[in-house]
Amino acid sequence: MKRVFGLLKPDCLKRGLENEVINLIETAGLNIVAMKMVRLTRTHVDAIWPGCKPMEFYEEMVAFSTSNDCIVFIAEGENAIARLSALVGHHDPTQAEEGTIRSRFGTSFMENIAHSSSDTEAYQKESSLFF
Repeated sequence: MKRVFGLLKPDCLKRGLENEVINLIETAGLNIVAMKMVRLTRTHVDAIWPGCKPMEFYEEMVAFSTSNDCIVFIAEGENAIARLSALVGHHDPTQAEEGTIRSRFGTSFMENIAHSSSDTEAYQKESSLFF
């Protein structure tokens, strides 16, 4: 079995969608084996989204990501990284495939409900920040 790191962003919790999103993940056949509520810091944001640092929206992203509690989790299952990534969908909800978490619940490029590790290296780095 493979594992994947996931994060439910502040907008997910502010809107009370965390249970519905977790249910979608579990219904898709991924088993959540660790989960906790955290408040991200800038250090977390820098580590999770290093490719966004040079982008003009980065400071807004840091402010949003650290604005409220988040839920971090580890899920496992066959091809967990690819499966969760497909379930979460494109980072822009308007471009996300119908039925994905972001197409269903995301409201903007920034407030797009969830994050999932893109590959094994990202999983190892991101999960080690919290677990």
